Amino acid sequence: MSTKPIRLGDKEQKRKKSLQRRVLQHLKHHGPKHYDNLSLLFDPHRTGETGLAVEALKKRHYVKIDRDGMVQITESGLRVLEQQI
Repeated sequence: MSTKPIRLGDKEQKRKKSLQRRVLQHLKHHGPKHYDNLSLLFDPHRTGETGLAVEALKKRHYVKIDRDGMVQITESGLRVLEQQI
């Protein structure tokens, strides 16, 4: 039985998916949050990772962002969370 080595890209992908899942879970449990507040909460060192995660979620229609910068989970986002459990 051979095992595949863990590639750096695989680890990075898992980390990004984990952040996206945590953002969705937070929105589900705490309701809509301002884009800036999510960044402060999940990215206190301002690396920009939260912004990338939110944009990826928006692209897949798991969240929506209104004109005031409020981020809200969508029905699709809720379904994805339920499937992951």
